[in-house]
Amino acid sequence: MTNIVMTMGPATNSETQLIRCYENGIRILRFNFPHYTQETTKRDVAVAHTVEQKVGGKFQLLLDTEGPEIRTGYLETPISYTAWELFKIYTDESKRDPKWLFCDYKSLIDDVKIGGIVKIDAGLLEAEVVEKWSGYISVKALNNFIVGSRRHLNLPGIHYNLPGITERDKENVLFAIKEKFDYIALSFTRTKADVIELRNFLKANGGEQIKIIAKIENQEWVDNVNAIIDASDMIMVARGDLGTELPVEMIPIHQMNIVKACKIKNTPVIVATQMLESMISNPVPTRAEVSDIFYAVREWAEFIMLSWETAIGKYPIECIKVMNKVIIEAEKYR
Repeated sequence: MTNIVMTMGPATNSETQLIRCYENGIRILRFNFPHYTQETTKRDVAVAHTVEQKVGGKFQLLLDTEGPEIRTGYLETPISYTAWELFKIYTDESKRDPKWLFCDYKSLIDDVKIGGIVKIDAGLLEAEVVEKWSGYISVKALNNFIVGSRRHLNLPGIHYNLPGITERDKENVLFAIKEKFDYIALSFTRTKADVIELRNFLKANGGEQIKIIAKIENQEWVDNVNAIIDASDMIMVARGDLGTELPVEMIPIHQMNIVKACKIKNTPVIVATQMLESMISNPVPTRAEVSDIFYAVREWAEFIMLSWETAIGKYPIECIKVMNKVIIEAEKYR
């Protein structure tokens, strides 16, 4: 049977809510470390253990690493850009300007090409590279958008000059070992070597029992997917960044191919991101979301994941119930 991975957050981290989640079949709790800290995780893990004692059951714990991500800088106030407006993205702190965006990726200027595309905040703002200078690039906005602080920045088609596992990730993995987590999701997995590096780090620190979930999130990782599957315990089709890095119309094809490759190799797979996005604020799903869940189950995904829906959404329990109903129906047609 396909099961649900649930992301923890303010909408679900109380005893009352977690009991309801357990009663509706939730057994895996995801802690997303771009938004969780060790302190807040420890607090919510303690709540989960209290619930386990009350319901006489067990949760499995999943730590999702931050990974070697690229982000814009802190802004005192959001910046509004209009289509065709020219602005600069800088990596040199001395070139700061209130209308510019900082990028924490030091190889930005060397890696981008004139005419290349920069995507900001999950692709909600797209900009074309116009010029490259010492310490910054000039780009042209391709649509209107207001950018806030610390937003993701993607460079489609670029091989990132970043470590497989950051020092911060290593600190959080050590925390996961101490707290007896069951899974580590390795964000921005690029090659088999990244998975091996994490596995060796786990073994060296007494965490060899923890299973590794490799997240597939851009073209480079799609190209290496078979080797990554061989090295991993589980795969996550992370459609958020995957849909930013690749043409959106290719996402269903990549999802289908990755799930199929996992089935051939008998490796469990999670399909994730925006499965019930509308239910963050609405009590019922769209018909398209229902179909999305249905076909992920029919593809034989072992897990499907709820993200913001259960972390901050207004209707987390309703989301779980909807997913369960669709899973039951979809499994009749496998």
